[in-house]
Parts: sequence; C-alpha cells; structure tokens
Amino acid sequence: MKKKVIHAISFLHKGERVVVKPTVFGKFRVPVVRVENGSLETRMRALTAMEILSHDIIKNCDPTLYLENSERLRVYPGGDSSYLPAQAEGLALKHDAANKVESPKLKNKIRTTKPPSKYSYDQASLDMYDWYPGYDDSGTAD
Repeated sequence: MKKKVIHAISFLHKGERVVVKPTVFGKFRVPVVRVENGSLETRMRALTAMEILSHDIIKNCDPTLYLENSERLRVYPGGDSSYLPAQAEGLALKHDAANKVESPKLKNKIRTTKPPSKYSYDQASLDMYDWYPGYDDSGTAD
C-alpha cells in the first residue's frame, strides 16, 4: 500500500462493532450479498473507501473512520445517512487516490507492413502464365 490515510473502517453489525482494515492495495474486504438464480449469495469483495461509505447496508450501520493520527471520525454524526459530510468524503477520496492501482499500459505494437511488391497485381498474374509484358512468344522482344 502506498499510503494509509484510513487505517480502518468500523460499523455496527448485529449489535457488535466490526473493524475492517485495508488490504495491501488499500481496499476493504467486506461480505456483499447479491441475488443469483433466485437465491442469496454472499461473497467477499474488496471495496474502496468511497464504495464502503456508499454501501446500502454499511452506511446505515454507523460507520466510523480510524485515521492515521489515531483519530476517529464518525461518518454520519447525526445518524442521517442521506447526506455524506464533506470531511468524510474528502478523506475517503484522498485514501482511494493515494492507493489507486494503475493498470499496466499496453505498449503500442509497431505494425510492420510488407514492402511493396516490385510487380503490380496485374503483372503478377501475367507472370504466372509465363507471359511477360514486352515479351513475344516468337522469342523476340518488342
């Protein structure tokens, strides 16, 4: 991880405070539930700090940010999750920007083209039948 702006994010789940620490890439692994083929499926997914704060379940579970200077910041001070305060959003964006993983850039392949043929298409088809322009069947040139 390049820089830890947020050391952990905690939230209340079933009456207990769950603390989630970032991975090496700066993302937070949390269980995400989705409906697949009519049944619920839970998988662990790595989410960015902004995705955690906007997650439908976690944002209503009193999330708290643990910052690098041992300070805690309650994301929604009044418990109203309809509005994300600028300070919490700024810290989440700063953490995500500091830990952004850049995909390797693809090198542009140099395309080589065949050098132009010394014969044109018409000439090549004539050469195939042993008839060359300027050549007479009698064995003499024009």
